[in-house]
Amino acid sequence: MSSLEILAAHGAAVNAMTLAGFTLLVYDHILTFGDEVNYIWKTRKGIVSVIFLVNRYLIPLVLSIDIYETMGLSSGPTSITFCKVWTVIQSYLTIASFMSIHATVAWRLYALHCGEAWIRRLLWIALVLYVSTSTGIITASLIPIISDLRPLHHECVSKIPDYLWTAWLPSVVFETLLFALTVIAMLRQEKRRSFSTLSLLLYRDGMLYFVAVTICSLFSLLVWALAGPSLIGLARYFALAMVNIAGSRLVLNLKGFSARNSVDMLSFSLMSSNAPLSRPQIYAPSTDIETPVSSDQDLDFEMYSIERDCQQLGTKMLH
Repeated sequence: MSSLEILAAHGAAVNAMTLAGFTLLVYDHILTFGDEVNYIWKTRKGIVSVIFLVNRYLIPLVLSIDIYETMGLSSGPTSITFCKVWTVIQSYLTIASFMSIHATVAWRLYALHCGEAWIRRLLWIALVLYVSTSTGIITASLIPIISDLRPLHHECVSKIPDYLWTAWLPSVVFETLLFALTVIAMLRQEKRRSFSTLSLLLYRDGMLYFVAVTICSLFSLLVWALAGPSLIGLARYFALAMVNIAGSRLVLNLKGFSARNSVDMLSFSLMSSNAPLSRPQIYAPSTDIETPVSSDQDLDFEMYSIERDCQQLGTKMLH
């Protein structure tokens, strides 16, 4: 098979995977649009809701432009400029999307560990390392890529640095850390026999997210490491769609639970410190350990903060 035929076959495979990812993303949007209206648009918006909405509507636009790049791009000076500008924008938007979803998962994990200081420090250190290493690798890779980038056979083509596959490693390591800490939280809670419907939902969704995202990340890593430059798009666009589907389901499942089970939410209170509380306490029933809950229940799954005046973790995650 000639090199031109190989490029055509690889281009067809990339196009098929790109369309598959885009179609699944749009289909999931249609399926969950009612939940989005009820649980996001009709409620007070916080950080998690903003992250959800940005990814929800920005990523389909990114994939639409990628489809134009792989299927409708022509040669010429204008196309060369488009290739260079869009490659930079798309690269940073992709890693920003991954990072924002990972941050949401880390936020949930912080709640499962009752806002302990060590978990906060560990997550911040891991997140800073993840963001800095991923951004550094992508930035270093873009310099030689942009200098050689040009439209060829309706695609933006350039020589790919040999080390570019390592851009996926920080994501895989960070996801593995989150999964390990989730398992630790689950084992600790099992010893206390303090599982609630909400905590079980958090564990279930967190583990399903880990499986889905890790498969996508490893697939992308292997393609970037072992396949040729013409096949890099095979994993990049599909993985971006799948990770966003998994991330949006995390948020909508939790929002839906909170809307349907506002009373049961009271059983998911976080452990306070050993210091005495300055406010009246309400104790969650049906557990072996009495768990203090603030009397002014401000359950908000968007945010967690230490209530300094009563030295307990405020469970603020709903709005």
